[in-house]
Amino acid sequence: MLSRKYRANRLDIGETMKTGISIFGAFLYAKISRKEAVKAGFAIVISKKNEKTSVGRHLIKRKISSFIEEDVSKMDKNFKKTVVFLIKKTNEVINYNEVKKDVKFVLEKAGFYK
Repeated sequence: MLSRKYRANRLDIGETMKTGISIFGAFLYAKISRKEAVKAGFAIVISKKNEKTSVGRHLIKRKISSFIEEDVSKMDKNFKKTVVFLIKKTNEVINYNEVKKDVKFVLEKAGFYK
C-alpha cells in the first residue's frame, strides 16, 4: 500500500481530474495537475466498468502502488504535483510488466525523476 504521505487528498484529486494534463500509456493513463500542490500526491482510480470484482480492483491498485513505491527514492525533491492513475478499458488480461512500463513512462513525462 502506498504510504499516507504520498497519497493525494480529495480536493487535489478533484481539481486534477477537471483541469489536469493527460498522459496515455498502453494499459493506463494519468491526469497530472497543472499547478503545484503542497506535496507530491498519487491516487489510483479503477472503475467497476474496467474490473467487476472488488478483489480485482484492489489487486490492480496494490500492483500500481508497489510500482510507485519502488521509485519513490528516485523522486525529484521539487516534484509537488498530483498524479491520478486511471485504467483503460480492455478485454485483454492485464500484463503487469506492461503496466510497470506505463507507470514509469507516465512518471518520466510528469517530471517525477531527478
